[in-house]
Amino acid sequence: MYNIVIVEDELIESESLRRIVSESVGNSIVHEASTGKKAIQLIDKLDQIDMMLVDINIPLPNGNQVIEYLRTKSASTKVIVTTANDDFDLVRSMLNLKVDDYLLKPVKKSTLTDAIRKTLDVSDVDIVASRALKQTVGTMIERCDYPQWHNFLFDALDNTCAATPSAISQRKILTDVLELMHQHLISWGEKGQPAAKTVTALIQEISQSGISASTYYRIMSRLLSIGETVFDHALKHFTGSMSFIDRAKFHIEKNILDNLTLDDIAARSFVSSCYLSRAFKKMTGAGFSNYIAGRKINVAKSLLQCSDLRINTIALELSWQDANYFCRIFKKETGMAPSDFRKIVAPVPA
Repeated sequence: MYNIVIVEDELIESESLRRIVSESVGNSIVHEASTGKKAIQLIDKLDQIDMMLVDINIPLPNGNQVIEYLRTKSASTKVIVTTANDDFDLVRSMLNLKVDDYLLKPVKKSTLTDAIRKTLDVSDVDIVASRALKQTVGTMIERCDYPQWHNFLFDALDNTCAATPSAISQRKILTDVLELMHQHLISWGEKGQPAAKTVTALIQEISQSGISASTYYRIMSRLLSIGETVFDHALKHFTGSMSFIDRAKFHIEKNILDNLTLDDIAARSFVSSCYLSRAFKKMTGAGFSNYIAGRKINVAKSLLQCSDLRINTIALELSWQDANYFCRIFKKETGMAPSDFRKIVAPVPA
């Protein structure tokens, strides 16, 4: 996910740039500043700016001064300058500030698109993958598909922890997912700010340090909490029809680390316990208790593979007070004891 800042004082021009950037780089968050002062405020506010498009002739401080200030904060931010002034001295000063491209207005859409993609090294394959990821995440939230979200989330988490050459690219996928969640939370206004700040901190930590065995459970717990916030909001605004079975599954996922009872889930699904129990087996092919055990065991597998938590601690975190009972359930579901599973799947240190 890219943080891109547009510094342009003409509203029509700014809107055009935003549209071109969004089309050129699908996985981007676009910020806009109509003055040099607002641009500097964004530089101070944002943890990372991947690219800045700057019109030199903006109200003071001018574009040149904005870039000078940017360079005191970041040497890696890509900069594309747009101006109607074809002045050699100006071009030379831009080179001294490590500007990546210099475009004379009016700029053709195709020229600007090529410049943006070249500057950020974005390919058509990246754009397609970004759009697909955005649609996948958006569809799960829109449909309140909490079980599928957890399947998707744990796959992303576990792939990031794998001791393979692809772990770095998998880390990028996870942070892109978090950026999409951040955008979703920001769209709520003040209500989404606390969770959005947590997401920002996680993105920074995962980008810089990855996910280790010692940090996996903490990061996983925060992601589960963020998911709860997002899907609670999605459920309140859900306009489709949700069966009581899907509602039951929703609340199972929401409370996946807790001690779940048939009575509690039935009450939240607006049906009787007996009716839910019979219908759940008929509709899903799995008994209510077996379904919950299976969902919890999926979480346990990730914790055994990627975290350094002891087996009895994992049992407690999943609300099984008896570690021996957890081991029996785990062996029933997987065919092996938790300790044997861990030996097989735990990543080998690089």
